[in-house]
Amino acid sequence: SKRVGPRTTVWAEPCMVEAVAWEFGETERFIATAEDLTGHAYDWSRYDILCMPPSFPYGGMENPCLTFATPTLLAGDRSLANVICHEVAHGWTGNLVTNHTWEHFWLNEGWTRWLENRVLTRLSPHGEELYNFQMQESLTHLEEAVSQFGATSPLTALVPPLDGIDPDDAFSAVPYEKGLALLNHLTSVAGGHAKFETFAKAYIAAYARRTLTSADFRAFFCEWCGKEGVDCSGVEWEKWLLEPGMPDRAMQGVYDYPDTLGAKATQLVERWVSCPEGQFTAEEYAALPPPLKTHFLESLLARSHKAGAPLLPLAALQRMDELYQLTATRNAELRCRWQRVCLCHRAAFIVPEVVDFVATVGRMKFVRPLYRELFAWEEQSAVAVRTFMQHRDGYHPICSKMLSADLKLDGKSAKEQRT
Repeated sequence: SKRVGPRTTVWAEPCMVEAVAWEFGETERFIATAEDLTGHAYDWSRYDILCMPPSFPYGGMENPCLTFATPTLLAGDRSLANVICHEVAHGWTGNLVTNHTWEHFWLNEGWTRWLENRVLTRLSPHGEELYNFQMQESLTHLEEAVSQFGATSPLTALVPPLDGIDPDDAFSAVPYEKGLALLNHLTSVAGGHAKFETFAKAYIAAYARRTLTSADFRAFFCEWCGKEGVDCSGVEWEKWLLEPGMPDRAMQGVYDYPDTLGAKATQLVERWVSCPEGQFTAEEYAALPPPLKTHFLESLLARSHKAGAPLLPLAALQRMDELYQLTATRNAELRCRWQRVCLCHRAAFIVPEVVDFVATVGRMKFVRPLYRELFAWEEQSAVAVRTFMQHRDGYHPICSKMLSADLKLDGKSAKEQRT
């Protein structure tokens, strides 16, 4: 173990302690900034971090006093420490103020996504530009989650009907990102970030060490607005909470974020798509900060998934890889997105890399989409099943269960699964 702050010690295997300590060395800044934003001192005394084995199925788990974290956060440049910021935020939104039942899970995760991003915005030299950029990324993640379930699926509602449904089967980015979208809408209704942060302080103070439902939250927001002279009569609560699919594009404060910070990455994608044989350099990608590298691949992936979208030639993908060294990256977020882009383009050279990745990590954010993309490729579907069967005992039981469903193996005999 190693102490990295007045309230934080990191714990890991001896060979990893120094790397973990450096990667998570800014934890105290996250805690102190969250205290300032919420107006409430961190309640749990310690904020220690345990670096889990690679099979850990989540990015982090916000146990009070001791967060569990995946080793896939160890990028070597602190670029993935935002996950620790997210788990820190749960010290207020989730652990201090808690959803009453799983149907209201967005009150944990949507609020935590909001607090995480407000903390990062305060700490970033880019300020509100970073928040705008992160909200664009959030909507991309929400669109993918809604597409996975289907736009009319009840599980894409903020308050989904879960009677008889295992919450693990309903787990997705929806409560995180659609919950965040609602809070952004309410920010606009309240009059901007500064005013909404005042509401956040009142909310935390009122519900500290309590649970609440979406109806409780609605009533409290409306009561607060009445006291503050804010007109919230236009908030379409039933549509937000109960209707499936993406938020209405007419909702204020949800889609209207300028693409200033992400423009360079977006322009680079446009150049590759419009003229894949054009002039590109290693330096133009290397100069992008890690979030923009993620944005570049995220945008490329989103285009790849659009029906009828032209695919890049195999030679262009190979050239991109040679210039940008994407296959060799140690950043797990970039690695996963690059492999998914290649699978979408049916680039066979990436298949061994995908098999190696899913065989060595168990984080569902990565292995589930990679297995799904591999399985959807008819020529490689048997590879996906065979790889899963070889490694299923090394995955967490929740991960194994979800992958089995993704690969259509539920209810099949062991012999059928092998074939």
